[in-house]
Amino acid sequence: MATMRREVKVKTLDGGDLTVEVIPTNTMKKFKAFLRKKHCEDPIERQILKVKVLADGLLDDDDQTVESAGLLHGELEVTVIYSRNEVEAATKDAMHAEGLLQVNIPSCLTEIPAGAFVGCNQVVKVEIPESVTAIGDNAFQDCKSLASITIPESVTAIGSFSFYSCKCLARIIIPQSVTAIGNHAFQDCQSLASVTIPESVAAIGNGTFAKCESLASITIPQSVTAIGNGAFIRCSSLTSITIPESVTVIESGAFQNCKSLESITIPESMTTIGRDAFRDCKSLASITIPVSVTSIEKGTFEGCESLASITIPDSVTAIGTHAFLGCSSLTRISIPESVTIRDNTFDKMCQVERCHV
Repeated sequence: MATMRREVKVKTLDGGDLTVEVIPTNTMKKFKAFLRKKHCEDPIERQILKVKVLADGLLDDDDQTVESAGLLHGELEVTVIYSRNEVEAATKDAMHAEGLLQVNIPSCLTEIPAGAFVGCNQVVKVEIPESVTAIGDNAFQDCKSLASITIPESVTAIGSFSFYSCKCLARIIIPQSVTAIGNHAFQDCQSLASVTIPESVAAIGNGTFAKCESLASITIPQSVTAIGNGAFIRCSSLTSITIPESVTVIESGAFQNCKSLESITIPESMTTIGRDAFRDCKSLASITIPVSVTSIEKGTFEGCESLASITIPDSVTAIGTHAFLGCSSLTRISIPESVTIRDNTFDKMCQVERCHV
């Protein structure tokens, strides 16, 4: 008995329509292989590297059957995304690449689904339409060749790990419409040199810019109230940063191992500087702690070997273990008598003097 074939109507990346005959029991993997083989009608499409299928905006599972994926439901909108090599000689020369792979997101989508393009190493350029309001978690994670992306004003949320390890991404403009940036969103973007965070954002999450080794400048707006754990850890090119008066919390390891950081302004809105917040900032020579701070946590300035001068205000009542351990240039410090000092807080060569409050 012959296997019954069914027709499926799908939309293409460019808004065209296709009618395809399918076997309902075939897997989506076979269906995509069929699309790749049968629908290469022009020189660009003959260079297709990947085919993705979206059913009502959601990516399919390769192991699903065509029927279980819902492609045979007449009311379901099915979109086929062909990832192509864009033939544009001038751009290719500029990128020093054999081919430039551009992804145009269909305008029917309102969200880029979680993990939509994870691991697509050939993607260099992405255009996001005005219809999209959110970029899902891990959406472009490990797109190691991604060098250019345009985020429209319609986007309000950038998900966690959304651009994680996009190592070629050198610049990104985050529009004023964005109110939330997820944890680790730009972690390990090693080419990212500058970022402006819009005033609509209230917090910089955990590891948001961690290991962005080329990040030399960043503007933090007055809207930000908290800087998360490891937010800028190992940003080795960051030389200075101004933290606005709106910030009340700097979490653990926020600027740890920022080896080029020479100066930082801590606002009077701060009450606690988190554990290991500036640990191993080897170029940090001096810092002023405002009178609003009452506690310096464990390891806050540990390993800051250039730190030669610091003023501890009378407001501080506790300094954690290892807070200034390894600060080999700090030979003398005056501490209010009211402050509790634990063992191994300072190097042995540092002369600690008590002062009356």
